[in-house]
Amino acid sequence: MILTRTGECVTVGCPAKLNLFLEVHGPRPDGYHEIETVMQAVTLYDELALRPAAGGEITLRCSDPELPSGPGNLVWRAAELMRREVGLPAGVSIELSKRIPHAAGLGGGSSDAAGTLAGLNGLFGLGLSAARLRELAARLGSDVPFFVEGGTALCTGRGERVEPVRTPSAHHYVICCPACRLSTAEVYGGLSRLNLTSRKQSATVLLESLANGDFSAVRSALFNRLGETACAMAPAVAGAQELLAEAASGVAVVSGSGSAVYALLDTAGRAAEVAERAHARGIGQAFAVHTEMPATGSG
Repeated sequence: MILTRTGECVTVGCPAKLNLFLEVHGPRPDGYHEIETVMQAVTLYDELALRPAAGGEITLRCSDPELPSGPGNLVWRAAELMRREVGLPAGVSIELSKRIPHAAGLGGGSSDAAGTLAGLNGLFGLGLSAARLRELAARLGSDVPFFVEGGTALCTGRGERVEPVRTPSAHHYVICCPACRLSTAEVYGGLSRLNLTSRKQSATVLLESLANGDFSAVRSALFNRLGETACAMAPAVAGAQELLAEAASGVAVVSGSGSAVYALLDTAGRAAEVAERAHARGIGQAFAVHTEMPATGSG
């Protein structure tokens, strides 16, 4: 996440995320699933512009006409939560410029919500700690706490328990987003009994590989329990996975519940080349990105 301030406007760059590892340990009493996932913020951003407004109202404008501009949008709900829980000295006008495809497993809505919390904290000088922001974020969604600081993190529970992971090396990825959209609830619901009772994978190998900066080991350890189900539900996702795997030693992985698929490449140039090829073949939107460091701000 990147915060900048110009006069009375705070701008927030809200990054997408990739699930470098995702194991599902079964359903919880609250209706969610117990998961273990390693999330990685990457340099594909939505942008928020927040300004004080007279009258105490929250107004939201979004560049994507398919997304709501009221309580149905996590940005609006995040602003309302801040007003209700903390109190804001004025209303706020928010402009959301979308670049992260939605319903793609890249966490765009969750990132925008976290960016709204952090942006309001900076705009009005509220002085809330990262821990307090994560507490508020957890009320908005399972992935939202991760985006308060971003970077790389091991997330457990339903995803709301966040343990930062320090990694010495930047990595380059290509992300392909087919035009189809997948429902998170439907993908989780499509996990078969075999998926849920098979031998569970552990994030340990991936975390060790990240800490050691071992590129080949990191690529070999990428894993998503939901990937097989997402590909079965959407042939376009399976097609994107096949194309990216050709360029990445056979390893291409669904992010979250899909529909986005990503692959780890050895250089920025190679990632850009593969993204261009995917776009030219009509697979969908394609992006060359690299890993983002934890949240930063400037004034």
